[in-house]
Amino acid sequence: MASTLSQAGKAWSWFIGSLTNHKSMAAYFEPIIQGVLPAWRSDKIRTQVREIRYENADMFTLVLKPSKQWQGFSAGQYIELTVQKDGAWISRFFSISSSPTYFQRTGLIELSIRIQEKGRITPWLPQALHKGEFVNISPALGDFTLDSKPASVCFIAGGSGITPFRSMLQNIQLEQTQSKQAITLMYYARSAQHFAFADDFEQLAAQHSNITLKLINSEIDGNISSNHLEYFSQANKDTHFYVCGPSPMIQSARQLLKERNYPDDQVHYEFFGPEPIHTDIQTDATQVLFARSHKQVSSTQNSQQTLLELAESHDLKPVSGCRMGVCHQCICQKQSGVVYNTKTKTYSDTGAQEIQLCVSLPINDVVLDL
Repeated sequence: MASTLSQAGKAWSWFIGSLTNHKSMAAYFEPIIQGVLPAWRSDKIRTQVREIRYENADMFTLVLKPSKQWQGFSAGQYIELTVQKDGAWISRFFSISSSPTYFQRTGLIELSIRIQEKGRITPWLPQALHKGEFVNISPALGDFTLDSKPASVCFIAGGSGITPFRSMLQNIQLEQTQSKQAITLMYYARSAQHFAFADDFEQLAAQHSNITLKLINSEIDGNISSNHLEYFSQANKDTHFYVCGPSPMIQSARQLLKERNYPDDQVHYEFFGPEPIHTDIQTDATQVLFARSHKQVSSTQNSQQTLLELAESHDLKPVSGCRMGVCHQCICQKQSGVVYNTKTKTYSDTGAQEIQLCVSLPINDVVLDL
């Protein structure tokens, strides 16, 4: 029965695609519906902007009310935010900084977004969006969540990496629970002015004896080190570590915890973008040929440039979106060569196949249909 329904669904999708050149009837009628419901998308969830507030000089929070279609989330997850800029749809991924309990009580979610100094989107967003306008979001994504309940947890946050931890900790406050779970938050910021939600965290630590807060000013105390783990954390051999922030901080934390013999299954982390890698294949400079553009460029493993970055650095403009391997807008046909996918941590074979440019590194000579 299930097989019959699946076949029928595929046949219907084929019929719709043949008839309308769209994936669904909703997508076909999208321009008409948008005349009545601005910003409506057939493949997204229409969401209203309820508030925009600044947390500090370089971070703001969007308070959003998703439509009833949205199914909720787990603390630590993120969503894809899609907005229109200059007539084009732009998508970016942001962690949800409020808690599931807050959403259940109010129907609202919060995205706390650091303004990238040279970014195209984050400096523009708080100026372009206004209360009452509509944007689009995806279902909740990601597995950086507290699925288990270890007796001891240490959160290590850097910069905007604090956002998923705010979601996790806010749940404790709103549920008004007195958990026996020992929780330490080690929060790094580049100066005293760049700590977001510091007052909230201090209040939370004052209310819950099992929560220890350490605000670490990198300008004074430096970045994460073995001494910091010894001095600031309350860790024991059973502690689970959750790390989120800039790539160098995550890599340093993972190495330090490895040296202290913490097993991999007790160290959880999330990069804001493709994960840096160190492959075990040693090669000299590789050549990447963009076949349709008649351009050939050199790359070395030390450069750590993805195929998307290589293309853009040589004036090619492939379609892209999230730049972290989630939205699949940058899929391209690889005609030959081996690439390493930094998201799945796998190597391709040597033949033709579809790859994602934003998370693929060339391992040997690669030919792309681009």
